[in-house]
Amino acid sequence: MQSSMKSYPKNSTSYLKPAFGKFHRIFKTTSIYAYKSKVESLNFLYCTDIFKKETEMNSNPHSRTKQFRNIGVILSIILLCFCCTIEAKEKGVYYNLTEAFQHPTDVQYLYLGPRERKHSNDPLWTLPKEIGKLQNLRDLDLSSNQLMTLPKEIGKLQKLQKLNLTRNRLANLPEEIGKLQNLQELDLEGNQLATLPEEIGNLQNLQTLDLEGNQLTTLPKEIGKLQNLKKLYLYNNRLTTFPKEIEDLQNLKILSLGNNQLTTLPKEVGKLQNLQEMKSSKNQLTTLPKEIGNLQNLQELYLAHNQLTALPKEIGNLQNLQQLYLYGNQLTTLPIEIGNLQNLQGLHLGNNKLTAFPKEIGNLQKLKWLGLNKNQLTTIPKEIGNLQNLKELNLSSNQLTTIPKEIENLQNLQVLDLNNNQLTALPKEIGNLQNLKELDLTSNRLTTLPKEIGNLQSLESLDLSNNPLTSFPEEIGKLQHLKRLRLENIPTLLPQKEKIRKLLPNVTIDFGPET
Repeated sequence: MQSSMKSYPKNSTSYLKPAFGKFHRIFKTTSIYAYKSKVESLNFLYCTDIFKKETEMNSNPHSRTKQFRNIGVILSIILLCFCCTIEAKEKGVYYNLTEAFQHPTDVQYLYLGPRERKHSNDPLWTLPKEIGKLQNLRDLDLSSNQLMTLPKEIGKLQKLQKLNLTRNRLANLPEEIGKLQNLQELDLEGNQLATLPEEIGNLQNLQTLDLEGNQLTTLPKEIGKLQNLKKLYLYNNRLTTFPKEIEDLQNLKILSLGNNQLTTLPKEVGKLQNLQEMKSSKNQLTTLPKEIGNLQNLQELYLAHNQLTALPKEIGNLQNLQQLYLYGNQLTTLPIEIGNLQNLQGLHLGNNKLTAFPKEIGNLQKLKWLGLNKNQLTTIPKEIGNLQNLKELNLSSNQLTTIPKEIENLQNLQVLDLNNNQLTALPKEIGNLQNLKELDLTSNRLTTLPKEIGNLQSLESLDLSNNPLTSFPEEIGKLQHLKRLRLENIPTLLPQKEKIRKLLPNVTIDFGPET
């Protein structure tokens, strides 16, 4: 090999190193075998690249035979280095217990999840106590097995940083779990846990605790000792109360409490000054503590599918809030302070009992999505025209009879849903919505349309179904970007079918089933 390399052009090293360097990209993964197909693709891709460069160096066909031999040398070296790199990168990584127990001090990463046993091992039903001998273990993946208990020896893994026990059959945890002083991530999603040991509060370095999909009815007060906890996931449990010690989780950024049985939130939640995202949808909340207004860093608040009848005025203090989900509650009014949410981008109020909403909603200058569908609205305040950044407005399934002309100011509006109302006419100003792409007017009481509708040059979809239209404005023929027009259940337009098709030859028109 060395003699062959001596005969290879010296300047070839200038492209050998970069070519081999490209292989390095795939070594950043923990398990190279999980990306075997990608490795094979890269081998083919970059070998052809070398061939191309080789032939470009000498275009004389009589000289290429020798160069082909040199390419073989290059590829042999690459393959050797490639294998060595895999061995170096895979050091400390194991995929079955037998091999791991043969080299206990070498094991740093032990992966026994479904991906690693795809072609070999059966699911684990028990974890042997010898697991405690893996003193250098940092990452342990036991996901998607059939474990019902954990040996107390698991507490000996003093260097463990990540423990994944997702989708097992654990009904409890040993108190020794609290000895994992370096643990940063603990994933217990999809088990059968009804309680947690108080020793869980000893995990001083824990940053992520995932307990979603268990059977927890309460949490130990010691949970408040997790001073470094940033993410706490409790979705889909059976929680009815929450310990006030939650106030001590000062580094918490994400709190997921959805799909439980909570009737109220503790006022102490207002002390979580670093909280950015709180999910409490699908509970039985009837009120919110006024202290919720103290969450100055909160960006997303999910309260959908509860039983809220009102919001505290302090909700207006959430100056950094960007998304507010209140869909599926019992709200009849909104506090005027909601207009103080200067950074709000999405306001989801569908499926409530609102009969009106405050004009202060026009102060939400950054609002992009406003959902007011399935309420009992009879009017819309003219201040809605102040929402200059609004892209989607859903007012479907209300009792609206008119739309304010100020709607013309919504120059960034792309989707306007007015279906299932009681509109008898549209303001001509609707034609000024130059960026509107979708307009749904299904199931109203429209007999005519303003000719200005032909000015909606960006419109792609128009639904006029189930209206008592007596005429069809020819100005719709000016809609150059229109792709879909629905005219279902409008008997008066059936005689004009051919005329309408000729007017819009490139548009898919749906007249519905013929009777």
